[in-house]
Amino acid sequence: MAWADGKIQSQERKLIMGIAADRGLLKHGGQATLEYWLSVPPTDAQLRTNLRILNELCRRQDQLCEEFNADSEQLLLAWCQDVADAAGGLLGLRSARDAAEAEALKKISAALDIGSAKNWRALFA
Repeated sequence: MAWADGKIQSQERKLIMGIAADRGLLKHGGQATLEYWLSVPPTDAQLRTNLRILNELCRRQDQLCEEFNADSEQLLLAWCQDVADAAGGLLGLRSARDAAEAEALKKISAALDIGSAKNWRALFA
């Protein structure tokens, strides 16, 4: 999400790092990996592959994936919205999201294919 407009804003970086820290994802090399992801934009192919992997993790019913489910996908979408809103807007006078970010949210929502989240899709329309 943060790369949707071609660059990562400091507010987006801070929010992403905060979410990762709160979830305990910066341990065991996680911080270095996330720092790399925030410094080198992903290719379109990487984005498609990563979304397919995440979608599969949320669909599996085994012990490996017990933390990934529809609720996780909805939380991920909420975080994507937060990142899209983090660096934009002007004192509430204009939308925080630009066209590229709105399009990225639509793609993420469609790729995750949350069957029970029709109201989420309406937010991205």
